[in-house]
Amino acid sequence: MFTAIFNVLLIALSLPFPFALSSSSAIESVTSTRSFDKPIRTLIVENTFGPTDITTWPDHTVSVTASRPVDVQFPRIDSEVHFEQQGDNLKIVAAPNSTLRPIALVIHLPSSVQVSVKGGQERVTIKGNTASLSVETTTGNVTISLPEKSNAEISLRTIRGAIESRLPVALFGQRDAHFLDGKLGAGGSPVIARSQRGNITIKPETGSWNPSVGGSSDTAAQTEPEIPAREGDQKATTNASTNETAVTDDSAPDVIKLEARLVNLNVKVTDAQGKTLPVLRKEDFVVIEDGMRQEVSYFEPVTAPLNLVLLLDLSGSTEKKIKIIKSAAQKFVDSLKPTDRIAVAAFERRFFVISNFTTDHKLLKDRIADIKNRHSGTAYYDAMWSTLDLLEEAKATRKAVVVLTDGVDNSLDHPEDAEVDPKHGFDELMARVVESDATIYPLYLDTEYETLGSRGRSGHDAYVTARKQLQALADQTGATMFKAEKAEDLEGVYGQIAGELHSLYSMAYTPKVVRRDGKWRKINIEVELPGAKVRTKRGYYAK
Repeated sequence: MFTAIFNVLLIALSLPFPFALSSSSAIESVTSTRSFDKPIRTLIVENTFGPTDITTWPDHTVSVTASRPVDVQFPRIDSEVHFEQQGDNLKIVAAPNSTLRPIALVIHLPSSVQVSVKGGQERVTIKGNTASLSVETTTGNVTISLPEKSNAEISLRTIRGAIESRLPVALFGQRDAHFLDGKLGAGGSPVIARSQRGNITIKPETGSWNPSVGGSSDTAAQTEPEIPAREGDQKATTNASTNETAVTDDSAPDVIKLEARLVNLNVKVTDAQGKTLPVLRKEDFVVIEDGMRQEVSYFEPVTAPLNLVLLLDLSGSTEKKIKIIKSAAQKFVDSLKPTDRIAVAAFERRFFVISNFTTDHKLLKDRIADIKNRHSGTAYYDAMWSTLDLLEEAKATRKAVVVLTDGVDNSLDHPEDAEVDPKHGFDELMARVVESDATIYPLYLDTEYETLGSRGRSGHDAYVTARKQLQALADQTGATMFKAEKAEDLEGVYGQIAGELHSLYSMAYTPKVVRRDGKWRKINIEVELPGAKVRTKRGYYAK
């Protein structure tokens, strides 16, 4: 029986048509296969309902097999899998006619392909090295199998799932069960995985491709191999050149003890007149921590996408300006790059998300247009805290916040009212910002005269304090505080901020000297160009 089915599949795969269709009542599934002979450089896969399994092979072609349960109403699967090829870029979208009959994708491709996968509730498995890898799921588990001697940069994030590493990864940053940053070998191709609630596992690749039988010798590719636990046994991996050390406990593979941290920086460079300099390279920057030159291990140019939260103050002080605020915010969205991931949030007495991260400008503008006046207090500190939480969910580099506000938290304007005490005071917020990787651009909308009115100087001190606090956030993160004297100025100021955002470099380094003594580490960056001025975060506490 097995031989007969195997022969049928061989015949189907050899058909000269773009799709080879086969179905079997025994397994009650319908299958379609398509091959691409011309070289593919970039592959994008979207399969949000079914599982996706990708394996590298020595062939130069890309082979895609789609299958789903038999449906009498829709006997063929061809119309449910869409292919879009432009030059050496290929996009595959699985669009099942019914979510009750999800499509499973099995893809074989050469290791030279750059791969991006968007999944959903089902698993995504990757086996073998690719030129680059990016995976995103909601609740689906992600399993990445790599050769132990791979050279790769690893970045894994899950909000509510767990991360397990079974490879000797030299880790950066602090220990956490929900994220892992590090590298295999000398570092190299990026391996990025993100999930909201799924687990992420990175493990050794087992088996090898055997061209004589036309397939992988690993017949149990979907089975997770068990690693025997040995009580008290530990493995350590050390990279002497960067003092990166990772210690893993075999009895609990997801427990990782770290001896180094990765310091992420967003950097702005201008000439003496404040004009942006031409595009710079990694070699143009010198990073110094406490007087010691550091080695930049990660670098992204100004053209790389941003992850940005636009935060709007909808408290009573902005009530009469809501139309202008919304119009300016919509134009600001359009001034950002199509590849930037943007979220929009707002606050009064409470914080709420208007749109989560997306690159869809029309969706963002529609959501902004639907904003209604709330005017029920100003919980600014707590809103900024929640904004940083939202940015952490993005689990990415090149993070920024643009906050439109007068900065007057209820606790400043009404200090006698115990009901308006924030959950997080400014000092606590500032301490978190120091540890954050985000660059914060306050856009100060001056409402003092209109709000205080006949009160005269009463309440003036609150505005003075608010302006100082906004400036302190900008200074610490290497940003600029902008000011709009009136709501009509917002559009022009937003344009200036967009220019700033599009001239940010992102880089990271692992300190050569690692001491977790809680002391302040001062950061300086120099650019070897005459008259260059550089802004970045001031430093961090080595905790």
